[in-house]
Amino acid sequence: MAEKYGISEQEFKIIQQQANRRAELRREFLKQRTNPWKNAAEAGYVFDPALQKFMSMKVTQFDNFKPNRSTSMFGLCAVVIPMFVYGYFIWNDRNDREQKIRSGELRYRDRMFKFV
Repeated sequence: MAEKYGISEQEFKIIQQQANRRAELRREFLKQRTNPWKNAAEAGYVFDPALQKFMSMKVTQFDNFKPNRSTSMFGLCAVVIPMFVYGYFIWNDRNDREQKIRSGELRYRDRMFKFV
């Protein structure tokens, strides 16, 4: 049957095991979530260790940050360069508009309604 999907029989069994595990974990979570007496100590929330680990990692992410060349390049390419490029386009547009206004190419009536 696995050949129908273009994968081997072993890979198909692994995928089935993962799906069964997800379904079992989902059933367990829903069982705990809908039990009104089970999680009364946690204010009704189901304690999930994986979610707690993720949340703890997000909180301490800044404390564990180590600056190096790749993080610096990412910050430069993702933050600094786009800000300068956007600022240059804004500056260039404002200068062109100012030049048109000062030279009289842009009528007073058209100045007020450019962005409308």
